[in-house]
Parts: sequence; structure tokens; C-alpha cells
Amino acid sequence: MKQKRINGLFIFIFIVCFAFSSGCTSALRNSQLEKVAKDWALVIRASQVIPVYPLTEDLQPGDVLLVSTPIEEQARLYKKNGFLPLDQHLVRLDSAGFRDVYSSFYNARYGIDSRNVPPGKWQTVDAGGKSGWETAPHAAFPTYQFSVETGSGLNLAIPIQGVPFALGLMGSGKASGTVTIADAYTFGLDIYSLKAMMDDWAMRNRSILRSYVPHDENRHFLRVVSRVYVTGRMNVTINNDDSKGASLAGGADRPVNLYGVKEGAAVDDYNAAIKAINDVVTSNLPGGKIKIASATSRSVTLSETFSRPLVIGYIGFDMPILEGGRLGAPISTLSQLNLTPQIEAISSGRVEEFRLAALTHMYQALREIKGKDADDIRSRLDALDRLLPREYPYSLYTLKSPGEIQKDSKIIAGSKIGEKGFRAVLAYIGQAQTTVETLSDIPQARTDPALSSELQAAQAELQTIGARLYTEPVLQEAIDFVFFGRSNIQGGS
Repeated sequence: MKQKRINGLFIFIFIVCFAFSSGCTSALRNSQLEKVAKDWALVIRASQVIPVYPLTEDLQPGDVLLVSTPIEEQARLYKKNGFLPLDQHLVRLDSAGFRDVYSSFYNARYGIDSRNVPPGKWQTVDAGGKSGWETAPHAAFPTYQFSVETGSGLNLAIPIQGVPFALGLMGSGKASGTVTIADAYTFGLDIYSLKAMMDDWAMRNRSILRSYVPHDENRHFLRVVSRVYVTGRMNVTINNDDSKGASLAGGADRPVNLYGVKEGAAVDDYNAAIKAINDVVTSNLPGGKIKIASATSRSVTLSETFSRPLVIGYIGFDMPILEGGRLGAPISTLSQLNLTPQIEAISSGRVEEFRLAALTHMYQALREIKGKDADDIRSRLDALDRLLPREYPYSLYTLKSPGEIQKDSKIIAGSKIGEKGFRAVLAYIGQAQTTVETLSDIPQARTDPALSSELQAAQAELQTIGARLYTEPVLQEAIDFVFFGRSNIQGGS
């Protein structure tokens, strides 16, 4: 008799699943499907995380996306759709280089050491079929609410397959509920380490990046994923909001009217029915493993467990691609998409350029200012050419065309420095900076011993001349005199 009840229950369930799947297929038009995606994305965004949709297992820190869309358009699409597609996956930074970085970042906690790189460490399943995700850093998301109505399509922002079936169990076409993102984990790396790896990659792949230099005020970005959030299970409680279903309940919960199970039946019969439901749901709904925990005329509680945790969101930073294929300073991706005002960081190379330009203008101002004080300061600045070596320790290299360098015919290592005065000092610094910038932008400087030696010589000389020059009292006096109108002439050198 009990087996007949179960068989009857199977027939009932298949009818319900077929009816609801057909209804949902006809009702879920493109606009409704897009709304589902947006609603889900908005939930993740509220937690200050950039949503991933659809959920994926294959996203991790060190993934680099090429962003070609102007940031204003990105922000518009992000606001409209709630998420951005991961459609231009440029490169995944070499995971071998992550081993020591991960070990240092997590200080050997969470089972991470120089031999194990996340997420592979936690994805491995042991002989008992258990993964290592329990040892990963945990994360928590707030519980949120949703509503669903079969007559107007699903207004459901969760990747749960069994909600239409749950409505069928309650005999309801309208419901509300709560969703809890359970078994959530997170892992990532610091921006400092990722930026260093990005700079190294960019130096070796400058020819690729030169194809995306700024054009007509439009800039490309490299978006670097620095942290991801994953979930392994979602718990859902669905409440019957249908007035008809509520009135039938008579003010009290009662078991759902499952075919073959009479009201007031024994607990073991009811448990057998729930088990039969779970068996059918697991066999017939794709995706994760759905389990019905309880079912009454007023509510159904179910959970969906993914075979392996899936990424639901990430955080990261953007690096603009500059002239010559160089990369700019990191900018928060979330701030960019939200159009939050930012103070753009200045790369160290540009800082040096600004300093040199300021010194050049200061010296030119001293030539234009008439008077004994200006003449005296300028004379003492000209005497600083004593800080220069007699011969160039480096050669001047410039960029002839993208990817092609040329060596100057006169300013070469070992040649004499013929110029005199403070202009010679400024020229010397500018030539060293040009050489450093040019050779730093080509991969050959790392493999060619001669170019590598030239680069190191120019870098060392920049540090040496800088340390000597910026300790000279006359330099501060010149700055005070030109920019602040203060005169503190001490005389002498």
C-alpha cells in the first residue's frame, strides 16, 4: 500500500513539474530574464562586491580583463544591468609566481603554503568525497527577501531551480520568501603584490599593450581581479501569499496535500513523501542538488547545494594603458563603476618628469628676473655642474617607433660631457630619465646583457645625481626666491 502511495506521488510530481515548466517557459520573456539577472546582481552589489552572472567556478585573483568600453558607458551598463560580462579575459597571471605571495599573504594559515595555490587546494576532494573548502577563509552575506508570482513571470533573483515546483506543492501562484547565501568563502591577494606581477607582465608584453594606447581621448584599462567570493549552498524559505491558499489553511499550518498521503497521516508516511519529492527533484532539475527540508500549505523550505562552490562576485582594480603601452597607477574598479570621484595617482616616472620640468622653468625664470640676487643664485646653480662626472656612464636610448629603440650617436657610455652650467645638469638628468623609460618598456632589456647594463647604469646615476643635487642649499634658495619671492642669499658655493 505504501509503495502505491509513493508511485502515485511520482506521477503527481511529474504532472506538477511539467505544468509549471511549460508555464514558466512561456512567461519568462527576455525582459523578465534580464530583470532576474539584474535583481540578483543588485543583491551582490549591495554587499560592495562586483557581481558575476552567470555564476562561474572559473574566476580567481590574478585574472586580467581587457576593458575597451569607455568608463562612462561601463557605469551606465553597470547601473542598467547590475553587472558586467567577463567577455574579454586577456590573461591569467602565472600561478607559479603566486606560491610565495600567497604563502606570505596568508602566513601559512587556511592550509596555504608555498606548495598550494588557491583555489586548487580546496577544490581537491579526498577519498571520502569531502572537499577542503571548510578550511578556506569564510565570508557571510545578509539574508534578503524576494517575491514570485506565476501569472506575471518569476520576479526571482536567485539561481534556484525548484521555486516553481515549491509553488505547486503549496497550491499557490503568489509567494514571498527569504534567501540565505550559505557556505560562503573568500580569498584574494593584496594590490601591491598583484601590481608588481602586472608590471612585470606588462614589461614582457609591451607590444600587445601598444595596440591599446589612448586614442581620441578614449582609454583602455586592464581590470585585475584581486579577490573573489564563492558560495556552495543557498537556503530558501517560500511563504504562501495567495489569499486562497491562506484561507484554506484555516489559520494553522497543515501538511501539503500530497497525493497518496492523507491528512493526519503518520510521521513516517510524511517523511517518506518528502524523501520521494527530493528523489524526483534531484533527478529532474538540472544544476545543483535541490533538497526540500519541509513543506506545508503555508511555506516550503528548500536548499540548493552546488557540486563545487561557485563565484558570485569579486573586487579588483583597473590600470589604464598609457602611451607606449605603459600601465598607470591602480584605480578601484568599484569606484570607477560607481563614478565615485577619485584623485588619480601619478606614476613615479611622471613625478620625475614634473620635477625636471619645474627645475627647468625655475632656471628660466632666474634668467628673466633682473637683479643682483637672481644673478647670484643663477651663478651658484651653474656651479653645480661640478656634480656631473667627466664622462657619461650610460648611453642615451630613445624610442624610434613602437617596439624599436635607437642608440644616440653622440651620447654614449664613455663619451665626454661637454656642456657646462645648470643647463648641463638638467640635460644630464633628462637623458638618464629617457634612457630608463625607453629601456624599461622593452623586454630585451631583461635578456640582453648590454641593454640591461645600460639600464642599470642610468638608474644608478639618476639616484646618485638626485641625492647630490637635492641636498645643495642653493636649490632651496632658488625655489624660495622664484616661487615665494623670498631672498636669503648666503653667497659662495
